[in-house]
Amino acid sequence: MAKPSKSSQGLEVAAQSALKGVLKGTTTMSLKEWFTEIKNTRQLMQASTHQQQPLATGRNRRLAQQLENSPSVQAALKLKQKFSK
Repeated sequence: MAKPSKSSQGLEVAAQSALKGVLKGTTTMSLKEWFTEIKNTRQLMQASTHQQQPLATGRNRRLAQQLENSPSVQAALKLKQKFSK
């Protein structure tokens, strides 16, 4: 196998340097800033989820009340009471 010439090695090094230069310029924030932002976003999402929970519980209570008042459920409850005695 032939050894690459010095000029082709020089081109490889130049290409790698150019690539590294492009990659360095593409980031706008450090890794620490990036992960801090992710952490803060997750905390905000968790906080908003906890705030929505009582709303969902209220909706569930209203739905349960509506179902309890529906004629078919009332009939089933009467049958249950009749047969449980």
